[in-house]
Amino acid sequence: ICLQFSISIAFVTSALFLKRQHSYMMNYDMGFNKEYLLTASIGVSTSERDAFSDELLKSPLIKDVAWAAGPLVNSTRMGWGRTFKGEQINIDSYPVSWNFLRFMGIDVVEGRDFTPADEQSEYGVFIFNQIAKEKYGFTLEDKLSGHSNATEIAGFCEDFQFRPLQYELNPFAFYIFGKNPWWDLNHLYIRTEAGAPYKEVETAVKDVILKFNPGANVSEYRIRFFEEELGRQYRKEKQLTTMVTLFTLLAIIISLMGVFGLVMFETQYRRKEIGVRRVHGSSIMDILVMFNKKFAKLLVVSFVIAAPVTLRIIDYYYSTFAHSAEISLWVFLLALLLVAAIVFIVVTIGSFRAATENPVSSLKSE
Repeated sequence: ICLQFSISIAFVTSALFLKRQHSYMMNYDMGFNKEYLLTASIGVSTSERDAFSDELLKSPLIKDVAWAAGPLVNSTRMGWGRTFKGEQINIDSYPVSWNFLRFMGIDVVEGRDFTPADEQSEYGVFIFNQIAKEKYGFTLEDKLSGHSNATEIAGFCEDFQFRPLQYELNPFAFYIFGKNPWWDLNHLYIRTEAGAPYKEVETAVKDVILKFNPGANVSEYRIRFFEEELGRQYRKEKQLTTMVTLFTLLAIIISLMGVFGLVMFETQYRRKEIGVRRVHGSSIMDILVMFNKKFAKLLVVSFVIAAPVTLRIIDYYYSTFAHSAEISLWVFLLALLLVAAIVFIVVTIGSFRAATENPVSSLKSE
């Protein structure tokens, strides 16, 4: 029983920590505005993009739109190796529409933001994050090779979380292709008005799709909440949390079966003792407490065994993230209380019949 308790406490604690880490990742301050944000992959040519955006903005439910080359938060994206002042450097390049930083609430801390004119520039425009500036010593006077030629650096933006929390941040550049784009930006971000019904926004977007492509099968287009897009980056963590939770339930069920069997055996074995105690004035509560005390001691011993083992496992798991929740003592105590509450309920139910039996009857039978 002690071994089963130890396993149950370890699983409950692990499940709580995994759930806490997943919640931490989903609610982490990424450094940009995630409110009322929807996203979709829509194939629109560069020449039609502005007109498509204007049609979307005619809906009173849609506050603003922006475009990019794929999801903003992603573990992998277009990596560029370039030569800068005789040294080889590497950056993550993310092509966007000119209003993307303003749309996401990412501040430019030096230089300027993109402008509509940048989309008609000859060789495009960069805006780097602070990490790139500090690591490579970029200045506003420097130029770096873009997709076709030397490209100006318009500014530097504040650092934000553009990778899942498993990863450290690295040099990153927002990039505008200019008048000769390499490919079309096909990832749409939509900022809705507060309280806008999702279904109505979805209908408005699909109506615009049909206007530009009458033969399109709009059922193939998924309009997602940003949280759903972000959650796809943590799919493995979510699956692991679900799996551990299932094993936790299984471990608790097995433990409770053992507890219930042991309680039934104890009540029969100590039936005479219970009768004598009742005759001498013990109350039903006293009998129930007597049985629960024994299992309380087992739970304490089990907790002492399970806690350090679980701590080591969770500490290793959290070390695989660049950003993780705190390992707090209250989580261990909560796991103990949850298991204890379930065990005490089962012990009380299992011993209640023996505690309430007429003591004269139990002594006669003995």
